[in-house]
Amino acid sequence: MARNARFVIVTGISGSGRSTCLHALEDLGYYCVDNLPTALLPSLETMMAERLTATPVAVGIDIRAGELLGDLDTAIVALKNDGVQAELLFLDCDDDILIRRFAETRRKHPIWQAGTVSESIRFERDHMMPVRERATLVVDTSEMNIHQLKRHIQRIFDPEYSADVRLIVSMQSFGFKHGLPRDADYVFDVRYVDNPYFVPALSPMSGLDAPVRDFVLERGGNEAMKRMWYLLDYVLPLHAQEGRAMVSVAIGCTGGQHRSVALAEAMAEHVRTMRLGRVTVSHRDLKSKV
Repeated sequence: MARNARFVIVTGISGSGRSTCLHALEDLGYYCVDNLPTALLPSLETMMAERLTATPVAVGIDIRAGELLGDLDTAIVALKNDGVQAELLFLDCDDDILIRRFAETRRKHPIWQAGTVSESIRFERDHMMPVRERATLVVDTSEMNIHQLKRHIQRIFDPEYSADVRLIVSMQSFGFKHGLPRDADYVFDVRYVDNPYFVPALSPMSGLDAPVRDFVLERGGNEAMKRMWYLLDYVLPLHAQEGRAMVSVAIGCTGGQHRSVALAEAMAEHVRTMRLGRVTVSHRDLKSKV
């Protein structure tokens, strides 16, 4: 029995990119099935486990599955009893963008009988929220096109990391003046740390440069990190224990050039010492991105 492969259930709000997600996983070598009745999940897993080699499986399910929540809970329990820890990926998107997507593709909503597209989305969201609360990973696709979503999913489920990574921690810097990140699980405001922007020699640099990093750490950054460590040292192991696939941590300053960049890099180094899995760092608003 080959029960050491990943088993991913892909669901979410219609129009959020379930098909794109399945295509991305299929390109990574996953055996993908869409619109499978929820009650058949254990049977599919048993069939795949009888293969000589372990093959990861991804199953797409939407609201048309019927009594989704009850059947899904039963199926996940059955899988767990068979020694399979299923991952539940929930795709979400802003309502106004969903409406635009349905208009552009000229496709009807799967439950269009509920009324207008807006009413159908509202009905679906009300019924899918309990499923969202059980998800091990939630991805907001509001600001992603098809190619960006595919790359995002493949970075998360890259087979190179599937064997030993329990948790992906995404560390991101940003500037509050450009708006909050949509998908952040934890947001830290470090605008109280002394700002290198007002030091003429440091202003043209970024938080990736050593003089700026040292200034930030010495002028309030070290104390800020101690407070952030206190929370992350507690919650990240718990997220890994509950089976979360990814946790997104965002650190913001005013413009996203100096303080948040330096502290995001430093925090990523600290989280790596926890050995929970893979840690990625990105700088959303850094002008000279590397």
